[in-house]
Amino acid sequence: MNERLVFWTSAWFAIGLVAVKAHYLNVVESPPGEGLDYLRSLAAISYGDVAFATVMWTFARALTGLAHNRWAAAAARIVAGVSALCILYAAINVVVFTVFGGFLTASLIALVRNVRFLSTAAGARFGPRVIVGLAALPIAYLALVAVTIRVSGPMKTSWRYVISGAVVAAWLFLGHRAYAAPWAGRQDRRIAENAHWTLITSCWRAVTRGVVSTDGEFPRDDLADFEPPPPAQPPASSPRSPNVVLIVLESVGARWTSLNGSYDTTPNLLGEARHGVVFDNFYSHVGRSSNALAALLLSAYPKLDFQDITDEHPRLPGTSLAEVFRARGARTAFVTSSSLTWGHWADFLESRGFDELRGYHDLSCSEPPSEWGVEDRCMADAIIQFITQNRERPFFVMGWTTQTHYPYEPPENVPHLELLREPGPDQWELDRYLNALHESDRQLGRLFTAIRQAGLESDTLTVVVGDHGQAFGYPHNSYAQGQTAYEEDVRVPLLIHFPRAYRDGIRSKVLGGQVDLAPTIAELAGLPAAPEWQGRSLFATLRAPRVYFSVGEDRFILGVREHNWKYLFDLRQGADELYDLDRDPDEQHNLASVQSARSARLRQHLAAWMESNRKQYLR
Repeated sequence: MNERLVFWTSAWFAIGLVAVKAHYLNVVESPPGEGLDYLRSLAAISYGDVAFATVMWTFARALTGLAHNRWAAAAARIVAGVSALCILYAAINVVVFTVFGGFLTASLIALVRNVRFLSTAAGARFGPRVIVGLAALPIAYLALVAVTIRVSGPMKTSWRYVISGAVVAAWLFLGHRAYAAPWAGRQDRRIAENAHWTLITSCWRAVTRGVVSTDGEFPRDDLADFEPPPPAQPPASSPRSPNVVLIVLESVGARWTSLNGSYDTTPNLLGEARHGVVFDNFYSHVGRSSNALAALLLSAYPKLDFQDITDEHPRLPGTSLAEVFRARGARTAFVTSSSLTWGHWADFLESRGFDELRGYHDLSCSEPPSEWGVEDRCMADAIIQFITQNRERPFFVMGWTTQTHYPYEPPENVPHLELLREPGPDQWELDRYLNALHESDRQLGRLFTAIRQAGLESDTLTVVVGDHGQAFGYPHNSYAQGQTAYEEDVRVPLLIHFPRAYRDGIRSKVLGGQVDLAPTIAELAGLPAAPEWQGRSLFATLRAPRVYFSVGEDRFILGVREHNWKYLFDLRQGADELYDLDRDPDEQHNLASVQSARSARLRQHLAAWMESNRKQYLR
């Protein structure tokens, strides 16, 4: 009887863990497919749970086998009770995953208790229906075990183990293969972890290595970094506002450009910098295009979570930069060589002050070289057409490139250039990326030429900025975007080209982030900033020497740069890093333990950001 109890307890435990992950596929995320595709996805994210259940069965079998006959039944019942609690814990962690992009760790549990930002975010997911559903899980599990033991007929032990062993082996094999492709490359790949093992290993790490934490306390003055500045005095006389062209370079980090790096990838932008300002220390707040869009357009810090803000808050309140210019009579347009259906961009942009919204489905100059969109040439053509079609009214146009998005497809008829400058583990992809960036720059060169030929150069402010960085395994072992907060991931190029104001090129060391761009453009255009904008003009004399960024994908990291110091805090692991970028620009020497007081003070600034962000999105 005890042996049957342990067997069915373990079998339903494994099934229960798989069912919890199936809930994630079916409810939390839209189902990734049907039939065999669905089975592969389910195996990919639950094979670790099945392995954990197998280990638990082995332990339970040994425990009841070693126990005296009088205690064996009690041991078997204890195993059933522990398994019920483990299923409850697994289900709780799936809910937690939707908030923090990962399962609970020892460090995160300590932070949730002390930091209001985290407790509010977690509490918002645990409504009455969720709590009732969670409470019912262990009861349903124990009932299934009891009913199965009662109705199941006798089966030889050897056959029972042969069949269950074959099922487990097949699930592990299928899951391991399915995780390698495509789940290993997905943003939510950490759902494949086992929640219990994640907690166990994090506790071991906390005991052996210690953790860094915060109580969430900070000087109240630290909140000023995120509050809208007091309204500026409007100029006594406002001449006609300049035209504005704002170009966002998809997946372009400062490191890979000619403006801020050693690569010959953007010769046209480098040439245009002779009549503008190049910023050496400008940052993306998070490695996601959607969140960069909100920060650039609304001067609003993105929400500190694991979602695309255009998906989560398509009607996010705020005054857009386009609305400011349209209120002064400007024609406005948003043009991208990518798709406006991705991330609900069309919904997000619909009421943001744009007269025209044009995605790659509206641009027919070429066949799409990848699933992400058409050539950037198509975007340049559409912008040139827009700015030259009506000379009577000023214009504001925002363009977004796409060819530098993976898989970095340059046009077939463009010669391949040797642009590599430094060693790295991903030379083939980096080479393609650099050539794609060179092609995007060539199209921007066409745009600058068209502005000059139309006689609009002196009246046009042209701004080129990156949405986020891109990593290729050097100087850190990270790839793509949004997985770290190192310089290659968060530092982006910024060129402000304005011949009316700049006869010679200038380089600026001012620290800034994407929330600062809208008020900067408004100031240069002689327009007032919207009262709710959180950023400050890059030319303002009273601005904090700090910029903030985060990672909300593979890890949960908050970061701040103050002067030459850059501090990173991993909330899940309870680990921190501190770098002196003047002496260590590649971030190879972690000084957090040596500079513990400086690290603690910068961690307070991050606590202030968390609290400000909590209040911002509660509103």
